[in-house]
Amino acid sequence: MKPLSSKKKILILDKNSRMLSVIDDIMYYGDFDVHLTYDPNAIYDKAKVINPDLIILDYLLLDVDCALVCQDFKDDAQLREVPIIVVTSFKTKKGLEESYKCDALFVKPLDMELLASRMEYLMAS
Repeated sequence: MKPLSSKKKILILDKNSRMLSVIDDIMYYGDFDVHLTYDPNAIYDKAKVINPDLIILDYLLLDVDCALVCQDFKDDAQLREVPIIVVTSFKTKKGLEESYKCDALFVKPLDMELLASRMEYLMAS
């Protein structure tokens, strides 16, 4: 029998490799099982398979609306309780956290200590 992993699973959608430094920092701040996808059309299916403890989305998904991706998760009975963090470089988008249906929104450049603290809080809730 294989032992169950106690690591928290984080699923990250990074459309154009803009979040690679964030991923490195996340690994530095905690011992997480990080799953990365570059395809916004595949993130929902990947989430169904790995059942993540947290999802981090790059706001700028180009051909896919970030709010729609968030809504897909919140409409799914299996995934609706998974917290979602949206990362953006657009300061004007900060007020739209509620419209994304996400649990937190961070504007780049990121304060990694604050992000790590929020990640821990959301995964503990």
